[in-house]
Amino acid sequence: MLFKTEIDKSKNCPQCGDALELHFKYSKLVKCLSCGSSIFLEDDSVKLIGESSVLSAEPSLIKLHKPFKYKNKNYLPLGKIRYGYGRGFWEEWFLKDESNKEFWLSIDEGDFVLQEKVKRAIPFKHDINFTVGSKHGQYLVTEKGQGHCVGFEGELPFEIRINEVHQYVHLSQGGGNLLTLEFTKTLTETFKGKWIDPLDIEVLYA
Repeated sequence: MLFKTEIDKSKNCPQCGDALELHFKYSKLVKCLSCGSSIFLEDDSVKLIGESSVLSAEPSLIKLHKPFKYKNKNYLPLGKIRYGYGRGFWEEWFLKDESNKEFWLSIDEGDFVLQEKVKRAIPFKHDINFTVGSKHGQYLVTEKGQGHCVGFEGELPFEIRINEVHQYVHLSQGGGNLLTLEFTKTLTETFKGKWIDPLDIEVLYA
């Protein structure tokens, strides 16, 4: 057994009444597998916040609740968000490792980035006017863009709404290392990680 995940079925969907299968005790948003409703979890209460868009099935190396290994470390995908933009979409997978540490895997047209949220201060202000190609200390802005939430599946550690706008800036540190700033209406978050080769991912399911 790679992950000793105890599934919590103590909460029920306020729309259809079926049990909500929770794999992560800190989840804040879950999609009901029975009726497709989006359920916000707050302490011991549950709240219906609407229906979640049905995502079209796309070929993917990563699958919900199916573990994979990367660099001798095992990860379990708990949820994913799909963001649409001008020429298509990208997906953000919410992961945990075997010690319940949280990670995010971004997949966009075959490019994979594995990151974790960091709280440390960065050597520039979040509200700086980033432009692609500009340098900020040891960081180079390589991409700037935005997308809107098309839908989600599984469990997430925060609430998100359909069509909610997601803005981001990628800053390269060299050697495949990447710093990402993500912006919403209410907060800015910082993630640090690196580009990875999907050929180094080993699926652990049949």
